[in-house]
Amino acid sequence: MRRAVEPTLVGAATVDITPPVGSSMAGFAVRVEPSVAVHDPLFATAVAVTHGDSASIIVACDLISLDLADAAEIRRRIGEDLGVPTKSVAVSVSHTHGGPKVKAVGFGAERDEQYVESAFANIVDAGRRAWKARRRAWLRSGVAPLDSVAHNRRGTEVIDPVVFAMQWTDDSGSPIVTMFSHACHPVTLGPDNLAITADWPGAARSHVQEMTGGEVMFLQGCCGQLNTGHLATDSFATGPDPKRTFAAADSIGARVGDGVERALRAADPVPVTDVIATSRQVWLPMRPAPDAATLRAWARDWTLEAASMSGPRRTLLTTWIEWARYWRDRPSPGGLDVPISVHWWGAFGVVMLPGEPFVEFALETRRALRRPDLLVVGYTGGVPGYIPLRAEDYAAGGYEIEMAYRSSRLFSGPYLPSAGQILLEAALDLARESVADRAGGVRRTR
Repeated sequence: MRRAVEPTLVGAATVDITPPVGSSMAGFAVRVEPSVAVHDPLFATAVAVTHGDSASIIVACDLISLDLADAAEIRRRIGEDLGVPTKSVAVSVSHTHGGPKVKAVGFGAERDEQYVESAFANIVDAGRRAWKARRRAWLRSGVAPLDSVAHNRRGTEVIDPVVFAMQWTDDSGSPIVTMFSHACHPVTLGPDNLAITADWPGAARSHVQEMTGGEVMFLQGCCGQLNTGHLATDSFATGPDPKRTFAAADSIGARVGDGVERALRAADPVPVTDVIATSRQVWLPMRPAPDAATLRAWARDWTLEAASMSGPRRTLLTTWIEWARYWRDRPSPGGLDVPISVHWWGAFGVVMLPGEPFVEFALETRRALRRPDLLVVGYTGGVPGYIPLRAEDYAAGGYEIEMAYRSSRLFSGPYLPSAGQILLEAALDLARESVADRAGGVRRTR
């Protein structure tokens, strides 16, 4: 007797996680004012995919970041609710710079704990709703070129010039969920903006929603040094920039939405005969803090400098002073333990990295695995700082290497130059192992 082929079941759900007006905003050290309006809502969208006893759940949120501990807790709660291993769950963020502060380990204004508790509960609920909404589904995926949005702010021409689009449809051919990705910082709006916004990914999602129907999910690519066309240091200025407007965000969203449409037109069916989701922890080494005497001297110099000025530069220096005082009497941690995840839906794979990985991670992962159709995303499992890959970027310094780490209590210093290669090799190993599991018929069971 011939055994019936097991169906792939897919469900998707979207919940609102918009913060109240008046909450602290995240994204720019020089922006200290609370939000004064909501320009567009923030959402968390979950996709649950199962095949037999194997499960893959991905949740994407319109937030700038999550602490490693908070992302792990959300994953644990979703897994516990659904009866699946934590390794089957991935939690990602879009990295919008127009959203609320949700991290607890930074400096400056405190996060709104009541909002955080509510938002995290809603994110877990998105996973629960997606799970309950599962029905038989078919997958197709495609890519389309797009080189007019992202710019490399570190002076090279290297970007990830494609849009990825994946769509799950039901028995009638109606979309259950359309997922898309393009690597570019959501920083169209600058520090002068005080309105809650999902930035260009939210605008792109609206365009895709109008085109496809069903749920829509955005996954952020490896865009550590990619943005919409300005220097990192431009974000230290609080004055209005005529190029950084909601109209510009909508224009970018429309271009990405057009790319999604082109990618779907070119999409091929993906047979899904299995589902695999796995993850592991990776230790990334960081530079130790300077000795206490050096930190005292830095704090003293920054304090004197801050006393002679006002405005954005003073705000930035205040953060650095807090960082120096925090690490003055503490041992350096030596590094951070971060998660990586790999999910396979049949032959379609998603490699998910933590932090703000530079674009070379996506390009090199696809090259090394000989999979130009492989989706590589960042900002998943927590966002512990910028992670360059090339030794040249560490040597060149700049904002991502020399300054950004001072905004967090996690960092005694920047990552060591070896950290990027360690992360890449771990991701490649996990992807290769999971491919071997697929070839050998091994399943990640619930």
